[in-house]
Amino acid sequence: MLVWLPLAITGITWMVDKGEIVGPGLWLLIAATVLGWLAVNLWGLFENRKMRLQLARILEARAISVKAEPFVGVATPRYSSLLDPHEEVGFLFVHPDRLEFVSETKTIELMKSQVLRIRFRANVHTLLGLGRWVSIEGTADGKPIRMMLEPRERPTLLGNLRRSKPLLQQLRRWLAQP
Repeated sequence: MLVWLPLAITGITWMVDKGEIVGPGLWLLIAATVLGWLAVNLWGLFENRKMRLQLARILEARAISVKAEPFVGVATPRYSSLLDPHEEVGFLFVHPDRLEFVSETKTIELMKSQVLRIRFRANVHTLLGLGRWVSIEGTADGKPIRMMLEPRERPTLLGNLRRSKPLLQQLRRWLAQP
């Protein structure tokens, strides 16, 4: 917002004051949009690496090794936010019989026998073309369940969007194994 808002307001003010849609005001509005998109991509995961390293130290102190595990943001269906789609960040452990998400304060387990499908779903980052969920869906005790993950391995949103397809493929291979 700090990048987008000043240029957008200046552009709109120019357009209203001068009574012209095409001209410097429109160019300021376009520049605001492009620079705002770049800012979200570059700074949308501010201190992501630092969070990953801190959480790795915390979990390793609990004798949980996270060397090769993917670092992901997670959300359950009850969580919603317009600015940050991630309820929590942590590591995803892919065990033969279950998936386990582990963060500093939360552990979520999903048994393979409960999982029906794994697919992409949209999140707030999708609106900007910068992200999407890997959605793990199934049933538990006859009720629908869902765990949504978004990779947080790279320093930019676009870099993590590229990591979502390999994560989806890895989880689909896991699900297909007997």
